[in-house]
Amino acid sequence: MSAKNFGISVVIPNNNDDQELISIMKAVCSQTVKPAQIIIVDSLDELRTCPAEIVVMCVERRIDLSFKYYKGALPGGARNIGLELVNSELIAFIDVKTIPRPHWLEASVNALSAGNVAGVWGSTFFSSQSKFERLVRDGFYGVKPRRTLPGSVFRFEVFIKNGRFIDWVRAGEDTEWMLRLALHKIPIISLSSATVDYVGLIGLDMEQLLRKWYRNYSASRDLPHFFPQKQLLWLVVYPLLVLIAFNWNYLIADWQLNSPFYIGHVTKLVTIIPILIYVIVRGVVIPLKRGVQIRQLLPVRFLAILSICFVADLVKVLMLALWKRRHDAIMPNTDVVPAVKEISSQD
Repeated sequence: MSAKNFGISVVIPNNNDDQELISIMKAVCSQTVKPAQIIIVDSLDELRTCPAEIVVMCVERRIDLSFKYYKGALPGGARNIGLELVNSELIAFIDVKTIPRPHWLEASVNALSAGNVAGVWGSTFFSSQSKFERLVRDGFYGVKPRRTLPGSVFRFEVFIKNGRFIDWVRAGEDTEWMLRLALHKIPIISLSSATVDYVGLIGLDMEQLLRKWYRNYSASRDLPHFFPQKQLLWLVVYPLLVLIAFNWNYLIADWQLNSPFYIGHVTKLVTIIPILIYVIVRGVVIPLKRGVQIRQLLPVRFLAILSICFVADLVKVLMLALWKRRHDAIMPNTDVVPAVKEISSQD
């Protein structure tokens, strides 16, 4: 069965200006296989109507257009609203800063029809132009296409089995929903080549990166899969290891150089080795795993990548420390973690 035999509804949550929305609509309407329906859920603070240029595009291509305004709707809530309006067998998601390539829907739907699967993941390439943007891309995302919710195409039955999206967080609801798919063992496949391009890194500077990092992690930290157990554990364990190392030769070896328990420079080793591991893993190993070539990292470029990642990680650690302090103040003398809001499927 070819892609042209399917009806496809494209859901677009939007909180951007008209020009960005028009850009994404041009890409969606120019697909080699046209969608039957496009649903835009707009959540800007100011009430507005659908730009006339978008209406004309859809009329000329005979695409059913729904433009719904819901003030303050977060991404998950906007997608849920879109799901209530779909009238096609297949549902595709795209975001305003995730521009689909011309073959996106055709490649996705052909892959869907070729096997016994319920959906196809988005395959996203993170675009960059400036030197700084490429450093951010290589440090956080890599050059290989990444599996994303934007750009994905699913059969409607997936939402009956897996439920809807969490609607009360600004970020992280997409990965939470994707993890639920894995828990339910719903068969979703990935494409080997990129079908969409993320352009959100273009024009990004360090201040904007840190603000975005802080905003997204702050918004998603109460989700079960983002609960910062490992980070909080490291905040406690690392100082404890250094303290133990500082007193090791005094308490265990009694400063006897011939003792089998005596370790020379133990404090320096315990202090420096984790730092070296972080440098190697964050600056070299992770970028290599994500497709960055070794010649693009050595001899010194990995240090620039490491620096950006370190500052971002530091922001996260400081945020976690503040979160823990507030958490302990709210629930003193208890080991109970914050309750996670119940997820309703709205099936």
